[in-house]
Amino acid sequence: MTVQNWFKELIRDKVSMRYKAMGGYLDGMFMQGDGHGGVIKFPVAEGNIQMYELTGAIQEIDASRLNLGTVDLMIRDFEASAWLDLPADQRKMGPQSQEAIAKEMTRTVRMRRDELRFDALNAFSETGSTLTENPTTVETIGDGTAAIDLETAVYVGDSIAGTGSEEEIFWCMPHSWFSQLMMYKQFSSSEYQGPTDLPFAQASKVRKKTFQGVHMIALPNAMFTYGTGKYGTGSGALPFNGTGYVDTFAWTKSAVGAEIEWNQENMDMFDMPQIKGTRTLCKVQLSGNAIGILPEGVKRIRGLAINKATDPAAA
Repeated sequence: MTVQNWFKELIRDKVSMRYKAMGGYLDGMFMQGDGHGGVIKFPVAEGNIQMYELTGAIQEIDASRLNLGTVDLMIRDFEASAWLDLPADQRKMGPQSQEAIAKEMTRTVRMRRDELRFDALNAFSETGSTLTENPTTVETIGDGTAAIDLETAVYVGDSIAGTGSEEEIFWCMPHSWFSQLMMYKQFSSSEYQGPTDLPFAQASKVRKKTFQGVHMIALPNAMFTYGTGKYGTGSGALPFNGTGYVDTFAWTKSAVGAEIEWNQENMDMFDMPQIKGTRTLCKVQLSGNAIGILPEGVKRIRGLAINKATDPAAA
């Protein structure tokens, strides 16, 4: 039996929760595919079509070769479950407690969506592409020994735009990296003019700027889990290990495919009479996957895992 009526009370005040990444930051930044029968297909056209001159002579055409194929990916299914306290405690729950439970379950789904996309970027940077034409590998910018700087930020945009891409470029980074770039006047004076239909564009507390054609977004530390100095390796209360490096990624929309076929953020709730005390089980589910497609549209930026920005002029 599903029990949700008690959960539909009007929420009066916001709930106080520990600071956590709420997820869903990357929605709308990746190419969607066609899903059918548990398989996602992303179309890819390879080849270079050449024009030829018409001289007036009767000649056979010089047709170029164009390969139209797909990058296929299997759907993955995920579920999160959590027990609520005994019914007697449920009846005592007010709006704040109800919102806390709903927010935590929603967060779980949104974070998994983002993790799928970041995992795809990381795997693509490691293994490269199965396409037949070059390039087939993802360029890694930096060796992880230096903090992010203005020259690197400029090169990221140039390295993708220089391939001929006219798409928007996205680059997510830790707040400490974003603050480090803010130390440069050229970066701090630039204005954000990115797309207004993306979730982060309307979020006033998400730091973002467009610099050299790249939309740079600062995300919570917990989103950066790649590299020897990744989140969770710092000493004490520090998030990052300052002697290691963190991998971040820049990409264009068509360079990485991400398809979410089933996305259940609003949890289902079930009474479980077979459990002593008739506990209530909460569930959310997700079906989808992500994959790298075009290596030239993805860059891995490897920088020192700084926890604090420093003034480059003082160095």
